[in-house]
Amino acid sequence: MKLIKPTSGQKFIINPTPEWPEIVFETDAKGDHTWNWSISWGKYRMAGRVITKENRWDARPAVTNYGGLLTVQVQAGKEPALTTRVKILGENPTIDEAKIYLALTLRKQGLENIVKGLDKIITHESKFKNFTVIKEPIKTFDHGYGLCQLTTPPPTYGQVWNWRLNIEAGIKLYLQKRAEAVAYLGKNGRAYTDEQLMYEIVNRYNGGVYHIWDSKAGKWERPSKILCDTQTGNIGWNMTDKENAGKTEAELHKRDSQSYKHPPGKDAHWRYYGVCYAEAILD
Repeated sequence: MKLIKPTSGQKFIINPTPEWPEIVFETDAKGDHTWNWSISWGKYRMAGRVITKENRWDARPAVTNYGGLLTVQVQAGKEPALTTRVKILGENPTIDEAKIYLALTLRKQGLENIVKGLDKIITHESKFKNFTVIKEPIKTFDHGYGLCQLTTPPPTYGQVWNWRLNIEAGIKLYLQKRAEAVAYLGKNGRAYTDEQLMYEIVNRYNGGVYHIWDSKAGKWERPSKILCDTQTGNIGWNMTDKENAGKTEAELHKRDSQSYKHPPGKDAHWRYYGVCYAEAILD
């Protein structure tokens, strides 16, 4: 038995729609065929088995919403099993296509007046791109995936590879962070403004809280001890650290910027702050 197609290592591309391509496997044998397949990328994996009455099988229905390395083992009668591997990669939508899908999804769900600023978050996180130049999903050092940089809860395999599902999960995450922000700011009947709510939501999308309650003034305040590096997206300094105290933003940036290429170690005097993240997006 010989495998007629595809060729080993062949690449199949998910178009920007996104639509998964036909991925046809075919042998020169006759009769029933058993196709054992598995697809994997990073920590993600799916697998299954399909039996056909012919020598041809299109993997598209099985692997739609997934990408990475597709391994297929085919068995026909008493013939020795054959194994081959191909790659499934993805192309980005245009920024306009992604923004339109976000807007339409919010409109369909009646959320356009509730989910505000998610487009700015996505622009900041990924510039509305789901895939890298090698056509694999964007993944950051802290396991943020895709267009919306989904981190916690971890996205599903489909939410990583299908940019539309990634956006839908981003909307769900935003609503969760909004509910948390409302509960936090409104605790014990405390008052807050729409602007404060927005900063709190965006901060929480990155992690942590933006506001601290000033019991003497009776209002929410920004943490005064954090100085942000405005040349970055979410980096800042705790000014109560004696190594930072008394220094300007320019001085601290000059001292630390060369170390930004890696996450801060235990001896670093800068950190990632949600406060700085929110201000980079909203200010």
